[in-house]
Amino acid sequence: MRGIDPYTPELSTYECHDCGHRVTVSGHRGECPECTGEVRNIAVPRE
Repeated sequence: MRGIDPYTPELSTYECHDCGHRVTVSGHRGECPECTGEVRNIAVPRE
């Protein structure tokens, strides 16, 4: 069984509000690489 490596950054998936493009990256993504629209972390629950 493999443990979590504390030296490997966590990956997060972000989705663009404008075009719907999704990207998985480590760290925060500020804008969509396709259309430069605003992105949101889809792993974070919304109310």
